Amino acid sequence: MTSRDAVAVVTGRLGLVMAAPRVLLLCMALYCGSGTGSEVAICTCDLTPGSCDINCCCDPDCSSSDPTSVFSFCKPGSTKAERWSCLYNWLIFRNNTPFTTTLLGAAPAELFCVSSGDASLNYFVAPQKVGAENFTSISDPYRGASFSPASASVPAFSSFYRAGDPILTNSTSGALGVLRQPAPSGDQTLCSDYNPARFLQSRVTSCVRVLRNLTASCEAELYLSPSFYYQDITVLRVPADATDRSAVRVPITSSVTAAPVLRGDVCNNLVTQVVYTVLYNGTQGITSVSVNFTLSNVSAANTRVSQMFSTLYKPVAAASPDSVQSRSGNPGYLVGLPVLSDIGPLSLLRSLVGDSCSYSTVRFGVNALSGCAIRGRQQEACSDLQARAYRLLLGGAAPGSLAMFGNITAGHAGDRTPIIYQNCSLQGDCASSCLIPTSLHMQILWASAGLLSNPQPQVVGARFVFGCQFVQCQAPTTLQAQVSFTDMTRRGPAPRSSPPVTGRAPLDFFFPFRSGTAVTTADPMLLLCILIFPLLR
Repeated sequence: MTSRDAVAVVTGRLGLVMAAPRVLLLCMALYCGSGTGSEVAICTCDLTPGSCDINCCCDPDCSSSDPTSVFSFCKPGSTKAERWSCLYNWLIFRNNTPFTTTLLGAAPAELFCVSSGDASLNYFVAPQKVGAENFTSISDPYRGASFSPASASVPAFSSFYRAGDPILTNSTSGALGVLRQPAPSGDQTLCSDYNPARFLQSRVTSCVRVLRNLTASCEAELYLSPSFYYQDITVLRVPADATDRSAVRVPITSSVTAAPVLRGDVCNNLVTQVVYTVLYNGTQGITSVSVNFTLSNVSAANTRVSQMFSTLYKPVAAASPDSVQSRSGNPGYLVGLPVLSDIGPLSLLRSLVGDSCSYSTVRFGVNALSGCAIRGRQQEACSDLQARAYRLLLGGAAPGSLAMFGNITAGHAGDRTPIIYQNCSLQGDCASSCLIPTSLHMQILWASAGLLSNPQPQVVGARFVFGCQFVQCQAPTTLQAQVSFTDMTRRGPAPRSSPPVTGRAPLDFFFPFRSGTAVTTADPMLLLCILIFPLLR
């Protein structure tokens, strides 16, 4: 919009040419407001590397162009909030902004709002850089007719399943297909066998099979038999296995072997429900597929048979220490998830039945106190009893540091804070009394960092303080462990609120003659003559 356009706009809307500069400044302030993109810089809900986290709309492992088609809602922090800049709608004559606009409220207070982009762009979009690696992808959408023959494209298969991808299968003949989940089609909800089961989309479908004669169809129609849904079918572990003939296929297993049998006027063992259960291990692919059936006995007089189909997806546990480990946040810790150390999750001593000792995981932000009882063994030295008490209080080996953030797993380099230990000295013997640690207080300091709208808690320090006392080696002794979390966050000043809408009409008749703080006045008789002179002509 040029300056001339702006003057014309305001003249057409207000009828006052001199009011144009003020409205134009408001419009420029509106268009230059900062905005945000739709993608977040850090995906804070991506807690499982190589696997799609449910309702995490920024998880790259989900790879869905429209997350709302897969998830019922998006977790906080997985999408960026947009900031809108608004003016009264009656001040706007023409809209030529390239940004997203909307109308809020109702007349006469209806607002015209713009979700602007980066203020540094200032209406202009930087041209995309073109090189040898992206020339074809950029030029193809604008390519016209050509005399060159089209080259046959080789289908590309992903290295792992993404949310919404159809599950690929192989038949005994080697034909590539998809795992099918029949779905209703048409007004009569007839079963369509061409609906694919999609990865991580657990759903239930129900449809109807129409049979002219159940007596003749009971043992002849394949879709009434359990074997139709799993025999002679294998599932591809990952889509890329479609081009690898030597790759291991995953068979579909079932404990049901019965087949439909017609006995008199009743069709026995007819399939009325099919439930697939798919186990997967992140990006490593599908590990197993099983199917269960519900079989029913249906009278031959029926010509319509209802069937229900469902597909369930379940993650499998890590099989080895080198497998993928879940995060406790990304990057900051989430309350209730394990506190991570250099040797694994931090442990807290607890008591089982009979005062025997066991362990639970220290949860971030959850203060806890527990304990158990021990007794010295026969001919156990004081030093051995003291070492055993240390191991019980610490849950095994002593950790050397804590991960400052929840996305740093054991054995991986990253930001860590060392643990400060206050131990006991070795004193006494079992003949008289032995000085052993009887309590452990794990003091963990943490603070929030990052944006006020999405703070990320991190561990900033840790101290393990042992309490010691003299005990009789053969007497039962109670060990006590405690963990406490202290928030060390230094809060900054509260953000200022957004400026209010300031657009308004001229205050009085002499508005065009005002300039800044100085008021220009005219002779009353001169103004009267100016008003009366046109009437005398």
